[in-house]
Amino acid sequence: MRITTHMLNETAKKTGIPIHQTNFLSYVNDESAGGNTLLDALNKKDKVSPETISNYKKMEKTAQSLKDQAGKLAQTGEKSFFEKIKESGNTKEAYEAVESYVERYNATLSNLNKSSGMLDQYYSQMLQEAADKNSEQLEKIGITINKNGSLSVNKEKLHAASIEDLQSAFGGEGELASKTAFLADRIANNAQAGIESTTSQYDGMGNIYSQLASQFDFWG
Repeated sequence: MRITTHMLNETAKKTGIPIHQTNFLSYVNDESAGGNTLLDALNKKDKVSPETISNYKKMEKTAQSLKDQAGKLAQTGEKSFFEKIKESGNTKEAYEAVESYVERYNATLSNLNKSSGMLDQYYSQMLQEAADKNSEQLEKIGITINKNGSLSVNKEKLHAASIEDLQSAFGGEGELASKTAFLADRIANNAQAGIESTTSQYDGMGNIYSQLASQFDFWG
């Protein structure tokens, strides 16, 4: 299936993920990104380093962890995480959950940025865009975005924030957590595919392309 800009934009509307800047197609066609086009990458048969495999394993683990944490913060309804916090009054648990989210976000982003893979670069951008779109809500609760895209927490300001402010930043209005969970799931799946592809033998470019293209089934 041919991936088009229209398909990407239609999915963006459905998921709420902003694809308004550089999209994946630009990475496919951009010769300046690592000096290789998609066809160059598919034709190359460089030996995969142990560091690459190790990073993919770490990426899968951190992305899955981020997905779980973001999913918890993204819950809605009377039995959601934040509603239970309001009922119990255990605000400490809420602050710890946000700090854990930031830690897992930074770990996932770091692993993505250590990879030269086009999909990993793309997901790195998407993850940062999701946070950037909610920067005002995050700053209100003491979370700032660094120049490298990572997040920093001012614990004093965070612990002074209300549960309503936390909920606004991550769930409900902001929807940051739900977007992060969606992306983290894709990142974890791609990392697993990376592990499998780097530890398997391919007899032709078609097999490699087939696996790469399968990562985009959700764009349709």
